[in-house]
Amino acid sequence: MGGDFKKAFSFKFYLKKLTELRESPDKLARGLALGVFIGFLPIIGFQVITAVTIALFTRANKMAAAVGTHVTNPWTTIPILILDYYVGCFILRKHACVPHIDFSSFGALLNSGKEILLPMFIGGVILGSIFSVLSYFGMKKLLQKKVKEVKDYVKNLPEAEKVAGGDVWQ
Repeated sequence: MGGDFKKAFSFKFYLKKLTELRESPDKLARGLALGVFIGFLPIIGFQVITAVTIALFTRANKMAAAVGTHVTNPWTTIPILILDYYVGCFILRKHACVPHIDFSSFGALLNSGKEILLPMFIGGVILGSIFSVLSYFGMKKLLQKKVKEVKDYVKNLPEAEKVAGGDVWQ
């Protein structure tokens, strides 16, 4: 069981799941990048629903958007929020002073007021933008490579073994 849990959080696991969605690499990469961007915002508890809702309107892949939000998870949420705050303070040219903050929920963060939340949002937008662009191009390239591998494999199958149907990946 421990191996299954560890596997479920591996990069390879998510890459396999994304390729199984049978969408274009561009649409999957757009969804993932959207999710990564939203994952850097301090909207704890609302990241997945926000990413999926925006993906619906932008025609990005909704599942990939949900996966992308997992850039923040139980192990990375606190460090990312702190980094968001410090980057935001740097951009605003504000002295960073972190009092005792309850990061357990979005409501608790709101109670911290704009002194903390505003720099955190600005830092989240900056970092989210950087990492979403990197994830878009990186994931698109990886997915295109995987699609090519599958196409080459199918092309080399004997005719009797090929599955009928059109090419879903473009």
